Amino acid sequence: MTKCPRCFVTLTQDRYAWVPLAPDAPEVDEVASAYHGSPVKSGKVIELVRPADAADDWAPPAFYGERQTGGDVAEVCPVCHYRLPAGWRGAQTTCVALAGARATGKTVYIAVLVKTLQLLGERLNRVAEPATTETELNYLEHYERPLYEERGILESTPAAHTGNPYQREPLIFSLGVWNEARQYLVIRDVAGEDLENANNVNAASMQFFGHADGVVFMFDPLKVESVRHQLHDLVPAQERVGGDPRSVLRTVLSIIGTGTPHLAVVLSKFDALQALAHVDGSDWSEVMSHRGAGFSRDPSLRAGPYDEQDGRLVHEEVRSLLEKLEARTMVMAVEQPHTGVQLSSRYFAVSALGESPVGDRLHQNGISPFRCLDPVRWVLAQRGVWA
Repeated sequence: MTKCPRCFVTLTQDRYAWVPLAPDAPEVDEVASAYHGSPVKSGKVIELVRPADAADDWAPPAFYGERQTGGDVAEVCPVCHYRLPAGWRGAQTTCVALAGARATGKTVYIAVLVKTLQLLGERLNRVAEPATTETELNYLEHYERPLYEERGILESTPAAHTGNPYQREPLIFSLGVWNEARQYLVIRDVAGEDLENANNVNAASMQFFGHADGVVFMFDPLKVESVRHQLHDLVPAQERVGGDPRSVLRTVLSIIGTGTPHLAVVLSKFDALQALAHVDGSDWSEVMSHRGAGFSRDPSLRAGPYDEQDGRLVHEEVRSLLEKLEARTMVMAVEQPHTGVQLSSRYFAVSALGESPVGDRLHQNGISPFRCLDPVRWVLAQRGVWA
């Protein structure tokens, strides 16, 4: 079985839906609009539910949608009415949701993640490429070109109420054939501003978090005042201000509710903490100078399966760092969630750029990713993909 790229709900053999490709009089689809977050127009949705007395090998009658509409149709998700890519039901998907407060670095992380995923694919003799034209154009315009060509820092993800934010559309990447099935990775991002608003907990457009295979929650160490103070002369001042990561994590866990995604808690912008190794006389200097630490090396691009032993080592190290960052409340929120649902969780440290930006421009040293693949490779490994 596979999942819908927008709502992440599993597509079963019991429900189907179609819309006409060229509707005579498109109308606002209230269901699609709720899950999209803005008005969506389409023709009448044709639905089909498996009969109660159907045989085990039941399938929709051939050309059922075409006969009902009198023309060509496209299959859509029966839950959120998202138009499914051709042949989608025959594939397997891994769905990942990104979360974090404003200015945490989610958008930059996605831009770099895709590039490093493609590098790893080459080393594994696998493909990692956009699976749809929409994904290809979206990634090029909003991620690749601003960062890799214009060498600027990407704008924060736009909130849902502003214009037509691009993150409403999922990013869908083909990972080739693995375990005798076509594999896809679907990535969805949400503006930190929307996650800082607890009123969005019950919004239909947010419910994909609870159906995700993995949720990557990013925590910015520069939000910790003591760290910012010690880095004053080592790291350029960051102009963008984000919200409280603790409240955002609480909101995300509330949205997940009774869902059971794997939760990756990511200490982002790790290059800032690595710079503390150069602060003389600081206890942080001793910690970050430890050459034997897992967070001091990056084996993520090695050809081969996900290194579970390395992942567990970094997990314990980052958990200790979070406590030292006075983020124990976050650790407790993960390990003793207020929802009462204990998620499979792991801690990670990543740096998408390798060097802190200067203003709104990249550092002169360019882009040097550090362990960016770890959280997603961990989630993929749980699904048996590239594992």
